[in-house]
Amino acid sequence: MQHRKQFFAHSVQPRSERARRSRLQISLLAALAVVLALAPASHAGTSGIFGGGPFYINATNHITEIKNSGFTEAIIWNIEVKTNGDLNFNGEFPLVSNGVYIGDQTHPDFASNMAALKTGTIQRITFSIGSSNVGDFQDIKALVNAQGTGTTSILYRNFLALKTAIPSVDAFDLDDENSFDQASTVQFAVMLGGLGFHVVPDPFSNATYWTSVASAVNAQLPGTVDAVHLQAYAGGSGNNPCSGWNFGGVPVFAGLWDANDTPAQVQTIVTNWHNQCGVTGGFMWLYDDFLGNGLAAQYAAAINNAVSGASPTGIYNQSFGIVSDGSAFSGGIDGVGSAYSANLLGTSLVWNGVSFSFGPANGADVISGAGQTIELTAAQASAVSLLGLAVNGAQTSQVFVVHYTDGTTASFTQSISDWFVPAHYTGESIAKSMAYRNNSNGTRDNRTFNLYGYAFATNTAKTVQSITLPSNAQVKILAIGLVP
Repeated sequence: MQHRKQFFAHSVQPRSERARRSRLQISLLAALAVVLALAPASHAGTSGIFGGGPFYINATNHITEIKNSGFTEAIIWNIEVKTNGDLNFNGEFPLVSNGVYIGDQTHPDFASNMAALKTGTIQRITFSIGSSNVGDFQDIKALVNAQGTGTTSILYRNFLALKTAIPSVDAFDLDDENSFDQASTVQFAVMLGGLGFHVVPDPFSNATYWTSVASAVNAQLPGTVDAVHLQAYAGGSGNNPCSGWNFGGVPVFAGLWDANDTPAQVQTIVTNWHNQCGVTGGFMWLYDDFLGNGLAAQYAAAINNAVSGASPTGIYNQSFGIVSDGSAFSGGIDGVGSAYSANLLGTSLVWNGVSFSFGPANGADVISGAGQTIELTAAQASAVSLLGLAVNGAQTSQVFVVHYTDGTTASFTQSISDWFVPAHYTGESIAKSMAYRNNSNGTRDNRTFNLYGYAFATNTAKTVQSITLPSNAQVKILAIGLVP
């Protein structure tokens, strides 16, 4: 079995069985902001971040970064279950022994830091148990077989002590990679559910086993297993939450690794999953890799955008603005039979450091100005960026209004060039030029047509919530994003 996870300790070395490597010195990457969701806030999905030592060793700055990052779930990795039932984070942070919480002896602020995580965007805290080539679930099996999981068992007493000391913990992630004993795992999970915790399987293989576990747990205590963390990296590379991982209505959130994928790549991958089967969440492995360099917010935005993407019926109010070559259509982006070529435009575009995804070609894919307010995934940002154009002539002095969560607003006046005649207005750039556009009869208009980029500087001390577009149907927007 391949090593799946690597913990990077900040001081004391973790137990030797854990898969690990030397901590990499990661250079500060050029800021690559990721487009945020063009969707109502109520559609926001789940974006998780795995992390180890940063959540308890010199943790104040890390807690502040993650609670303001846009991630909605913090997954603290990982709890060791010892042969006597003691609980210990990574072999360096004793948590519970003999039914008594002792974590405050090593890190007195840990419980309060977990509570502090939930004062920002984090809505759920999950503790992870297990990893590759370790014996946690063998120990759990032995303890369950010897004592059961009743109120006098050491497992029950220790997890009750943990719940009492840290009530902000919502769930346990089960990362069994070598034991696979269904009877004891189900009994253990039902015990956790009885204590008020949710349970999240964390597989990279053995789908039949894990789906059986989830089904058996929920048959005994419905709703206990409420999500799945599917590893789609390392030993789980190539996993797809849309294929082979059907948990009968329990959402599957697949994870990616920053060592393999940039924020833009994560957005593309998760967007594809979202479009393929409607996934509503994802997670990143591993926060320890990118402490304090701004990437946490970018990865959170990538997942949030991908799973909270624009709803064609709720956001896009015009169809056939982007059409595949050779296709016949009606209307078009200008209302008189013309559209961008999907073949030339593509499905995404990076402009001014923002990675934008476009709406689906040959359908509803354009936001036509009607004075509407577009909800964004709330975040602090240095600018709101848009990709847009004017049709049937330039549209001058158009007013865009940015709304902050504190109720204040900022107005921006911008002139928009016609897509065929760039006027090079102040604040306007050509984001992409294309050698032709498509006609409604399936032919091409072999002249150059443009898509323009705009960036409105925002107050970085405030949280952007939404943007109101001009009440002008000749102004067309294809994508909106935030720059951290």
